[in-house]
Amino acid sequence: MKTILITCLSVCLTFTVLAQKAVNFKLNPEIGKPLHFNMFMKTDIDGPQSVIMDMKMKMEMLPAKKENENFTIENVIKAIKADIDAGMMTVSYNSEEEPIDETAKMLGEQFSTIIDKQISSTITEKGETIAVDLPTSFASQGFDASSFSKMSPSFPDKAVTPGESWESSSDVAENPLFSKIEMTSTFREESADGYIIDIVGIMLQETGGEIGRMSGSYTLDKQTHFTKTSAIKTTIETQGATIVSDVEMTVE
Repeated sequence: MKTILITCLSVCLTFTVLAQKAVNFKLNPEIGKPLHFNMFMKTDIDGPQSVIMDMKMKMEMLPAKKENENFTIENVIKAIKADIDAGMMTVSYNSEEEPIDETAKMLGEQFSTIIDKQISSTITEKGETIAVDLPTSFASQGFDASSFSKMSPSFPDKAVTPGESWESSSDVAENPLFSKIEMTSTFREESADGYIIDIVGIMLQETGGEIGRMSGSYTLDKQTHFTKTSAIKTTIETQGATIVSDVEMTVE
């Protein structure tokens, strides 16, 4: 009986080790193959001027080229749908429909400056965004480079097994609220849908003080290690207001 128990335990341990195989994460999207994805953003500003905004963007992403270990990714916003509740005023807009009132027409004029405009990013094999070429028209709509720099989690320099974590940090240019993000990522598990990576991070001001936190998860394609779905939540407190933003992305 003792021999049988030891044998069973050995077999179980072997299967456990095999199931938790190490993965060396590296981006490997197919060059020239466009990807279509939806990005949903819900923003809740609780403060002197409270605002709730739901925005859905249809986007097209093209891995345009690879040079050494860096990919050039071209993103284009194809359509925008927005619902805004500012207390005394509510407005809805859909770029795929004709605006029905003057406020929606005004939003249409603003969003027309970013629809069909190309955003070019340079991302390393390890998921680090090293450059974002953002048209100037995006700044007037509240977007900055950081809005398009977290489509992939950062990856460690070595293979990791489920349960392992790693640290990373990135400087954020042109964001008026924070200048740096420090992140802890954890390879949670391999599922039928893909590899799941959880993230938690803090956003720091230029002075080094913490201004916000973020958390969420990415599900990665097992072949390309590119994001299939993600859900990230950020909370920022500034000037007497709390800004909570939930961003979900699904690649088709």
